[in-house]
Amino acid sequence: MMFHRELAMIYEASGKTIVEFIIRLNEDRPGILAAVSDVFAENGVNIINASFNRLQKMIHVIADFTNSVSSISDVENMLRKFSFVYDVMEKVLNNDAYVLATLSIPTFNNNYVLAIDHDVFENQVSEPLLNILRSMGKKDGELMLGMYGSFKASELSILQLRGLGRVQVQSAGNATIIRVCRENLSEEFSKLILSYLEGFTELFNIKTQNQGISESCLQVKVTSS
Repeated sequence: MMFHRELAMIYEASGKTIVEFIIRLNEDRPGILAAVSDVFAENGVNIINASFNRLQKMIHVIADFTNSVSSISDVENMLRKFSFVYDVMEKVLNNDAYVLATLSIPTFNNNYVLAIDHDVFENQVSEPLLNILRSMGKKDGELMLGMYGSFKASELSILQLRGLGRVQVQSAGNATIIRVCRENLSEEFSKLILSYLEGFTELFNIKTQNQGISESCLQVKVTSS
């Protein structure tokens, strides 16, 4: 399961030399991010934030050159020497505290996603919304079926990547107990989690049984039909 998310950030950069790099790639292969990171480290540059967008074959880096032993152009030229690098663009950013605004759209499993606050969902729980959660779960279940051919409870950690809560999985004889926890979990939000699980398990002929909320965790028992 692949999960890519580009994160906006706030950074106190007063009096520092902050530089943004866009590194466009010819190809995606193992070790690329490590090689790029080594270039910055060898030149005394501190990477503040880095994201790798495989859809656009692009590495986005925000780096602090304040204590660098090399110039910005030196680092740029070293990056260009890699065979997997197509182009490098850089610019010096304002050295005030800032919110980075030049990030690509977040993706999940190589699909673009829309980020929505929990409280917006929680205040709009309805059957159409629950159907959307079931569809999301079914789509993720289809992905698991294609990868493994069978149900694997450990893969339910994807709920956490979906933002539904922290996941704990326990075996209980022929059943599996799933606990999905989040701060101040409400009955309304638990309906969203349960709907997602119903969609996820549908293709595997698995039944879900809501066992209620305890200590801000929704407990669900899943058994084979």
